[in-house]
Amino acid sequence: MRQFWRLLLRKNLPTNMLQDLKYSVLGLGDSSYQKFNFAAKKLNKRLAQLGGKELLPIGLADDQHNLGIDAIVDPWVKKLWEVVENVFNVSVEDKVDKENSIIERYDIAVVEKGQTSSMDNLCQSRNNIYAEEALIKDEVRIGTVVENKKTTSEDHFQDVRLIQIQANGVEYQPGDVVYVRPKNSVEQVRHFFDILHEHNVKLFPDTVIQVSQREIKVPFVLKRSLTLGEIVEQYWDLNFKPRRSTMYTLSLISENELEKEKLCEFSSPTGQEELYDYINRPRRNILELLADFPHTTSKLNARVLFEIMSPVKPRAYSIASSSKTTPNAIQILVAVVRYKTRLLEPRFGLCSQWLAGLKSNDKVVFWLQKGTFQFTKDKPMILIGPGTGLAPFRSLFLERAITNKSLKDYVLFFGCRNKEKDYHCKDDLERLSKQKDLKVFCAFSRDQENKVYVQHIIRQQRELCWQFLRDGGNIYLAGNSKNMPNDVRDEFVCLAKETGEMSKEEAEVFIGHLEKSNRYQCETWG
Repeated sequence: MRQFWRLLLRKNLPTNMLQDLKYSVLGLGDSSYQKFNFAAKKLNKRLAQLGGKELLPIGLADDQHNLGIDAIVDPWVKKLWEVVENVFNVSVEDKVDKENSIIERYDIAVVEKGQTSSMDNLCQSRNNIYAEEALIKDEVRIGTVVENKKTTSEDHFQDVRLIQIQANGVEYQPGDVVYVRPKNSVEQVRHFFDILHEHNVKLFPDTVIQVSQREIKVPFVLKRSLTLGEIVEQYWDLNFKPRRSTMYTLSLISENELEKEKLCEFSSPTGQEELYDYINRPRRNILELLADFPHTTSKLNARVLFEIMSPVKPRAYSIASSSKTTPNAIQILVAVVRYKTRLLEPRFGLCSQWLAGLKSNDKVVFWLQKGTFQFTKDKPMILIGPGTGLAPFRSLFLERAITNKSLKDYVLFFGCRNKEKDYHCKDDLERLSKQKDLKVFCAFSRDQENKVYVQHIIRQQRELCWQFLRDGGNIYLAGNSKNMPNDVRDEFVCLAKETGEMSKEEAEVFIGHLEKSNRYQCETWG
């Protein structure tokens, strides 16, 4: 895609180069991110600039929609085939196999059937199936946990950890990101096999599986024989929220009339509201789905499991340390995700829960990647990092404090609930404030009757912020993508309007210019 994009962006291409091309673009995006469907929009625009003719308007699917991407994808695809039929005068009658058989991605062979339901071997081996990646990929590392420290008080509702991982030769800059490969908990893996055995599916933790290529390329990690226990613990995401496609595949193997009817409804365009109420609202996972459809679950085998299960995705965390102050190590600030829904069992984040449970000498497979922040060296900085959004800025402060006599041109706006309960890395910030003149302003939202957030503290310090901006300073924001980024942006528009004596329109243009010129940078997550 990068090669293709570089070709399309060449300035010497004639504007009629694609005059014979008829095209349409469907983007898959998430509106909680600032650059929603950015790639799809840019591609659509460039194809038109080069003379291409749109078959139908761009579709911008949004994962945040109640019905997920299907809310846009279904009607868009239906309309696309109607247009194709009319424009090209061809029949697009459905040619799908009438038997609706499952199109399997891989060839799955059971090398050894296995015989024991015991989890003991899995618990004792501590084998990491991704460890061999480090032998063939220079960027993949195996690190050792040396510290896992809580940064929140014992009586606080949330558990946040500062975790240090030791690995020789790691090099990174402030703003860089670490990708971590997590595992499912032993309890979840045990629950998975309990569900199978309860419904007479003869698959065991010591069953040996061999995966080979069929429709798509086999991932490197599956190219050797693995026990099903290893695959369930480390390759499949047991927190995965089943999708419409999951329901469709299960409907094909179901022989129970009531269950098949419900699964067909969930996989139909008209059943998406019901699917949302069943899966998304309560955050129901794949294990709970299998428990709810016992007759269908009894028809499972290894091949079908590879079609309905989803791989564990690596999780990204901003690095919170400096390679200058902690050489051969990285530190990450992790908020453990736990919450309740209308279901009995509490929900939790797969990776954060796993990280919180790591002990000294436990191993972690990870790799580093450049972050989106581009920190300047000789300009003032306004940094907004509530909660774990502090991480990339802590990395920056620790790094710059080694070489700079002073951090007086840096101002941090940090936010949390209580000064005594979740003021992360308090000692570091107070030390840098005292020794290096770092300006730190905190919003402790629950320490007084009226809630105070970072945008309110920015308002209090509007003269200082405006002075930094007048001196060519940059704004950097990191944290949750829900409300905070828009609230902070609105505050800077007000700041420019009132302190900079601009009209509302001029203030909007001013902040927009900061964003376009990379002087207002955001790194947010859902």
